[in-house]
Amino acid sequence: MIEGSLSRRYAKALFQLAQKEEREEEVGEEIERFVAAYTSPSLMKVLNNPAFGVRNRKNIAIRVAQVLELSQLGVHFLSLLLDRDRLSILPSIVSRYRRLLDEAKGRVEAGVVCAAPLERVMIEKVRAALKGISGKEVVLREQIDPGLIGGVVVQLEGRIYDGSVRAQLEMMKRRIERGY
Repeated sequence: MIEGSLSRRYAKALFQLAQKEEREEEVGEEIERFVAAYTSPSLMKVLNNPAFGVRNRKNIAIRVAQVLELSQLGVHFLSLLLDRDRLSILPSIVSRYRRLLDEAKGRVEAGVVCAAPLERVMIEKVRAALKGISGKEVVLREQIDPGLIGGVVVQLEGRIYDGSVRAQLEMMKRRIERGY
């Protein structure tokens, strides 16, 4: 089975369990905290190394989960992933869980790439414009690309809106070449 379908199934199962407890947001935040710790090279090496044995790896994961104050659901979920040797797909599970949560809450994720960090006022303007386009609450993920020169590139629901200076210059160049 490919990683995508596995992560989708695990994320859906965790989401359904979190819904029963009416704790979708909290569980999502918990597993995101764990992934942030898990992706450190030293912890990742230990938790994915079969030489340590499942029991030892599980004890380490549980200890980390306790330090991060994960709920019992989060701890059981991590234990299940360790038992089935699926901890390596946890970052993908978190990404899919986030999408399920956003969908359930009527939100959509948008990526904004800009040359320099946007000011708070500009972020709110972009968010409001994207809400008008999508009809949903927008969660912005900002990324900096100094090569853009200026403007922004927005990715929303599979569409790319390129308002960068680079794109504008390319359009002008094509118009000039065509004689417009």
